[in-house]
Amino acid sequence: MQELSTIDIRDFPHRHTQNAVSPFRYPGGKGFLSGFLADHLAKCFDSSRITFLEPFCGGAGAAVNLLADGYVDSLHLNDADVRVYSAWRAMLSETERFIDRIQSVPLTMDEWYIQSRVSTDDTNSNYDFDLGFASFYLNRTTRSGIVSKAGPIGGYDQTGKWKIDARFNRQGLIERVKWIGANRERIKISNLDVLSFLDRSRRALNSSSSFYFIDPPYVKAGGRLYLNAMGEDKHVALSDMLTSGKITKWVLTYDDHPLIRQIYSDQNMKTIDVNYSLQKKRKEAEILITPSAARYESASAL
Repeated sequence: MQELSTIDIRDFPHRHTQNAVSPFRYPGGKGFLSGFLADHLAKCFDSSRITFLEPFCGGAGAAVNLLADGYVDSLHLNDADVRVYSAWRAMLSETERFIDRIQSVPLTMDEWYIQSRVSTDDTNSNYDFDLGFASFYLNRTTRSGIVSKAGPIGGYDQTGKWKIDARFNRQGLIERVKWIGANRERIKISNLDVLSFLDRSRRALNSSSSFYFIDPPYVKAGGRLYLNAMGEDKHVALSDMLTSGKITKWVLTYDDHPLIRQIYSDQNMKTIDVNYSLQKKRKEAEILITPSAARYESASAL
């Protein structure tokens, strides 16, 4: 494949993981892009009255950092997986109940199995508080933060160096959830398919103050890392939407895969090198894409 130039994320200061605002830990989370996105937004807009939209929100690491640091005015988070949606909606609409559950839930293997059964119950298709909390619980107690298809921190026999409570700092998580609840008027959450979300949003919102950060599931490892993987046809349909010009201000991140190189060949592409820890340390190459026919000043800066 053609060699692309690389974005050096170190040129853009961002919050350290320990100072992140999101209460989630996510494989492939994009909190480390907060600094880059803040710089990019400053070049796209004249003010901070920006609606930041994320159709595959997951843990929304970058989005909530940008809101907390005043770079955007509001968020519209979306996730097609009802488990992720329920977790965010529970924190936003039932904040005190969520906090009470964080304070009281046992951090034991017995409880882990209970929460795992709740999270994998396929009968839930609508918002459910218990489903949302179960997904949050597993995110904080499972290896690498993967909600499904992964075991608990410390192993099933809890003989590992770290135990199931290693990433469940109750007070720290409570403070983050309190912040989410306190800012509920500026955070909207929805549970739509990505194409429906993009189409509805572009019709309802003022394009001059809307910015889309799109971080779809990996092409190569999506089924392993994400609750909702995407088939090739969905990746192509998403590219058709973004390259049509109907949405003008967006940044897209993907794994460096031949399909993505092909369907976004006419767009601006650069690579970013990212270290992920998923069972063992390894380096994954990712592509950051912006519109080639950009209608805002910053496109040429990439």
